[in-house]
Amino acid sequence: MDYTNLDDYRRVIETILSEYASLPYSYANIQSEVVFDQTRVGAASLKETRYLWMDVGWDGDRLRHATRSPHSRLSGSY
Repeated sequence: MDYTNLDDYRRVIETILSEYASLPYSYANIQSEVVFDQTRVGAASLKETRYLWMDVGWDGDRLRHATRSPHSRLSGSY
């Protein structure tokens, strides 16, 4: 596999997730955050990226929270 495009794919995924997470909820005070974790793995020291999506906030007097993991890994070790 050609690994030269992986950094481009990571940037596209991070941009899309960040833009989607910035959309406000219309019915409650809930904030979305996306966490990106890039680590080096393996003997070839390829990067692996993990993504975590979190929604946290209040819906009236109730605490609402959720985590989502959209395709949690993008790795160069296919």
